[in-house]
Amino acid sequence: MKNSIFFVFILLLSLTNINAQEKDIKKEKDKIEFSGYGTGGYTFYNKNILNGYNQEAYYEGKVQLDIDFNKRIEGQLDFRGNSLDNAVKLKEFSIKLKIIDKFRLQFGNIKKPFGYEYLISEEDLISINRSYLQEAAAEIGYGGRSLSLMAYYKYNDKEPEFPFSYNFSVFKDNSLFTGAVARIIYHIGNYGIGATYEYENKGGENKTSANGFGFNGFYESHDLNAMTEIFYVQDPFESIRQRLMYRESNIYGFGAKIFTSYLFDYDYDFLKGLEPFLLSTIFIPNTDVSGNNVIQILTGINYYLHKDVRLRLNGDLRLTKNQFNIEHTADDSRIILELQMRY
Repeated sequence: MKNSIFFVFILLLSLTNINAQEKDIKKEKDKIEFSGYGTGGYTFYNKNILNGYNQEAYYEGKVQLDIDFNKRIEGQLDFRGNSLDNAVKLKEFSIKLKIIDKFRLQFGNIKKPFGYEYLISEEDLISINRSYLQEAAAEIGYGGRSLSLMAYYKYNDKEPEFPFSYNFSVFKDNSLFTGAVARIIYHIGNYGIGATYEYENKGGENKTSANGFGFNGFYESHDLNAMTEIFYVQDPFESIRQRLMYRESNIYGFGAKIFTSYLFDYDYDFLKGLEPFLLSTIFIPNTDVSGNNVIQILTGINYYLHKDVRLRLNGDLRLTKNQFNIEHTADDSRIILELQMRY
């Protein structure tokens, strides 16, 4: 009983404190903004149940704090939690400095700007997950987060005299990797073309360096989105392994993807839009080995109950083949049903 009374007292005290802070924040022109998402869903995997469960119910959430210290200094904290870890973790911390109008700096544990798709926030993806190609590239270092210093600018269509977006980043992580990433996009109205380059160097006992290249084109509007991209990336881990076996040490992978979606707008109480999409990718992890690839065909639809509340259905067919198999297998294919809210 005493514990219950104490808990209620602490809760009321917290609410009073939050209300006081909100009043102070309003006086300071809303310096702190909250955003994020919450999701819950169910995944059915195509795999032998002897290799683990073939079904999964999950939930996850994100709370992001954007802090405007003044017109030139911003901060960001990104907290994530999910049913797998059953814990809340700090996923991103960063400070942004607006040096001049078209030159800004960001420092913190931030994303490596490799590829078009990876810089889209997870809650804003049209598909539930990123493409297999993007995730495969991230696993060998071309993506993910690292402690980085990045110069950047995002194109503003109200300033067409400078039709560029760019990112130049240097990074260091705790896996003895250091490197740099350069990314530039040229915008032509709703169209754009871009290129990405990443150099990474691994120290320690097994030293190596690697290079990755990406090229993309896209079209973006309110209703229609389309994108194509190719990657040519060196695998530093496989390169080290091959070198230790006295074989060719420069192992490159090649990948390509194409994506298109269309949003149909409606104005009903529980239907604001339908958004079907189709994504197709292929990834060849070693271009020197024939018959080794993964093909992904992902299709789905988003049902918008509200612009920030959507029911999502994805059918993700993954066809995997290596040089020892005659045909592709559909292992690890999946169907995902998810309900998401954004705020």
